[in-house]
Amino acid sequence: MKNKIIVSIALLFICFIGIEANAQVTTIDSVATSKVQHFNFDEMQSEPIGKGIKRKWFHGEKGQMTIFNLEKGAHIPWHQHPNEQITYIMSGKVKIKTIIDGKETFVEVGAGEVIVFPENVPHEFWALEKTVDLDVHVPVRQDWLSKELPAYLKKTKEE
Repeated sequence: MKNKIIVSIALLFICFIGIEANAQVTTIDSVATSKVQHFNFDEMQSEPIGKGIKRKWFHGEKGQMTIFNLEKGAHIPWHQHPNEQITYIMSGKVKIKTIIDGKETFVEVGAGEVIVFPENVPHEFWALEKTVDLDVHVPVRQDWLSKELPAYLKKTKEE
């Protein structure tokens, strides 16, 4: 047994010394590459995408991260997408309509709380107060890659 542990440790060591630290950093641009990327939300421009809704976002090869700044009363209409969505409310509070156990349900999610939407589960948001929402989508939202807003977000401009 002792010999197996020593052999395993030796193999791990050989693997690690064979790996070169060759990371390259790409400055702020949302073009996905197979290189290490570095982003700073504080240096990104907010993009107004609806009444009382601004976003900053970037993506890698497999996922994306977005900060939404929502004014009180902002509304993100009912929609769904083929991406898992993890939503962390950094500050403020939202009311969310979604499907839980096959039923339309309303959930309030406040600062410090997280809600996870599996792929293709519909959801809708209302900001109950000024809110900062950090979302992670996996895989990358293909409908966000064009300059055109998805149809459900276009509705927020009309509200």
